[in-house]
Amino acid sequence: MKVFTQEELKNVLDLHKKWVSGDDGGCRAVLRGAVLRNAVLSGADLSGADLSGAVLRDAALSRAYLRNAVLSGADLSGADLSRAINMVKVMGVEPGNTYWKRFNAGLCNHKYQFRVGLNCLLDDEVFASNERELCSYPGFHFASRSWCAANYPYRPLEARIRIPEDAQINEPWATDGKASADKIEILQVFDVATGEDVTDKYRRETE
Repeated sequence: MKVFTQEELKNVLDLHKKWVSGDDGGCRAVLRGAVLRNAVLSGADLSGADLSGAVLRDAALSRAYLRNAVLSGADLSGADLSRAINMVKVMGVEPGNTYWKRFNAGLCNHKYQFRVGLNCLLDDEVFASNERELCSYPGFHFASRSWCAANYPYRPLEARIRIPEDAQINEPWATDGKASADKIEILQVFDVATGEDVTDKYRRETE
């Protein structure tokens, strides 16, 4: 990762401003994986900039113009996003919609034992709702079926889940393709290797 000085960052943004305006000598800002801690970007026109994987921790991004900026995987912890313009969340998660989640053997992930039906955080856990955090816990992460397959190919089980209407949702601004909720409803479970529907194996005994 390259750590930019404020002067280097200014030069990059000056060239990017020309690029946005279509002026000669302009160059798109490609700050992929750059370290920009405490950077002052207030009011900057970052439309179309590639900021994927950049460390923007505690950066001042208030009133920054971010139309079509690529923020996937960026660390926005503590960043000031107040009045940032044209920030668009990638997934657009809605309660009631269905998504996918992959599990380890036995339908387990981390310290949780999941079952078909409603699954909630433990009583003493507080849902991590900070949308500046890329992969926050506690919370149950989920994504599209293809994303789960690409990122967790070694997990043997996959489930189609629904987000309850009363669930809390955290969809980070810099999502890498997943979001989280404080509760999920597991609808179906499949064996990844065979495609077999194994839902009945993971129903609660009381059902």
